[in-house]
Amino acid sequence: MEKVVRFLQYFWLAIAVISFRLATYHLFFTGVGDALFFYFFTAMAMLLFYVRKRQLKRFENMSK
Repeated sequence: MEKVVRFLQYFWLAIAVISFRLATYHLFFTGVGDALFFYFFTAMAMLLFYVRKRQLKRFENMSK
C-alpha cells in the first residue's frame, strides 16, 4: 500500500509541474484568464501532493 501512495504522491507532483509550465506558457501567449485556469490546477495538484505525503508518513509510522 505504501508503494501506491508513494506513486500517487509523485504523480500529483508531476501534474503540478506540468500544469505550472502550461500556466506560464498561457500567461505569456494567450492571456491571464487561461493561465489562471492552469494555476488553479497547479494549486490543487500541490494540495493533493501534500495530502499523499502526510498519508505516507502515517503509513510509515503505523508499520513501526
